[in-house]
Formats: sequence, C-alpha cells, structure tokens
Amino acid sequence: MTVQPPTQARLSTQLPDALFAQYTTATPALSAADKLEIIEKLHLLELIFDTRRYDVMNAILTEDFVFDHGLAKRLDRDSFKQLWQENAPILLDGIRHQLNNVLVYGNPDGTATAVAYLNVLKFAMAPDTETIDTPHLLAHAVQVVQLRQENDVWKLVSLTIDQMAVSDLFGLDKATQHYFAALAGDRDQLRQPLF
Repeated sequence: MTVQPPTQARLSTQLPDALFAQYTTATPALSAADKLEIIEKLHLLELIFDTRRYDVMNAILTEDFVFDHGLAKRLDRDSFKQLWQENAPILLDGIRHQLNNVLVYGNPDGTATAVAYLNVLKFAMAPDTETIDTPHLLAHAVQVVQLRQENDVWKLVSLTIDQMAVSDLFGLDKATQHYFAALAGDRDQLRQPLF
C-alpha cells in the first residue's frame, strides 16, 4: 500500500501501488481467462454470504485462507466459515454484498491480486417485515484479495477489508466506526476485532 500519514478522515482512497504499476511498468501479465475466473470467484464469495451457501467456500478458498476485517481476523478457512455461520443473523440477515471497480493483476511470484470496492446494502430490516422500498447503503470499503492457483484453479488466499465507512444504521459507536475506517495495518494499534 502507499504510505501516507494517518489522518482523521481520508480524503483519497489508498490502494496497492502494484495496481497502478501494471499500467506504467513491465509486470507479469495474466490471461483474460485467468482474470475472468478470478473476478467470477470474487463475486461468487459475496453471493455465498447472501445465500448462506458455505458449502461452496471450499471450492474457492485455500485451506490457509486469511480474513482481515474490522469485524474479525481469521487465519484459516474453517474459522472464517464458522464466523459467518455463527453470526449470520447479525451480519447477513437482510443484507446484500456488491462489488464494483474490480481490477486484477499478476504478481512476480505467479500469484494474483484483486482490488475492488465493496458495497453492503440493507434491503430488509427484520425477518418478519417487508423489504424496504429503497435499500440503504450500510457500508462501503476497499477489498484487497490475494489468490494463487491450486491444481490450475484460482483460489482466494487472503481477503483484507479496510477503509470501511459504516452507516449509523448499523448501530456502531463513533470509535468503532473509526476503527472500521482504518487501514488494515493500522487496526491492531486501535483496538481488537468485534468477533
């Protein structure tokens, strides 16, 4: 990531320098097929959350998958799945996840990195209520994903969510909202994950 002095409010998005280097210097190229496969898996993960299809995670995540988010940090695929399964009513009910501005680039070691914006939308307030007329933007963030091939299949190795702005609708206090908005590398200095 680009190093920038910490500020109370970031006025520009922080993204990996390598994302832009692929356009200005010689970097390892990924085929169009590789990029398409990676982008599809990124979107599939968000649909897995929304549909609670945790059984599909093994097909797209490595066993040593690392999740780094203001919510929690998990160091393997099984504990990552468990986080979502055990907290689905709080973290997933009435919520949909949407990625945009997805870009993928190759790394010198043969792995790949994907960067995207993540939008989290609230479309229903409770199981016994109708859907709301206008979905609310609950949160938005930067998502950085590392991937590697296993048996010629691209799998997610790590997922980092940072720079997350969370709506007051979620009910977090200001200190926790500030914690979510931090860069992942700064979070350990602020406080512990929620889960």
